[in-house]
Amino acid sequence: MRKNVYTSLFVAAVLIFGACKAKKTTAVAISSSDAAHAAAIFPSATVASLTEGKMHYENNCGNCHGLKNTKDFDESAWRKIVPDMAQKAKVNASTEDLILQYVVTMAKP
Repeated sequence: MRKNVYTSLFVAAVLIFGACKAKKTTAVAISSSDAAHAAAIFPSATVASLTEGKMHYENNCGNCHGLKNTKDFDESAWRKIVPDMAQKAKVNASTEDLILQYVVTMAKP
């Protein structure tokens, strides 16, 4: 009986901690019109770079806190938020740039 209780507690703990580690993702799909909008601000932006920025946003920013809706902040706010958070997350400059491209582009009105 005692073994069943310990087994149940172990399974519950694994499930709880496993849920905390689950990756958060956004349901946003990157389109060619997004890339065109981004290229006006970031000349090197492409669908591929925005997709990579999205991946880094989900993997790096989603590890510490819930992912913010990109539309909750405007470009100027994101330009302040991303460098601060990138430093805390120890994200390199190229990854920071990709994240910034993604969030600024998807924050468009």
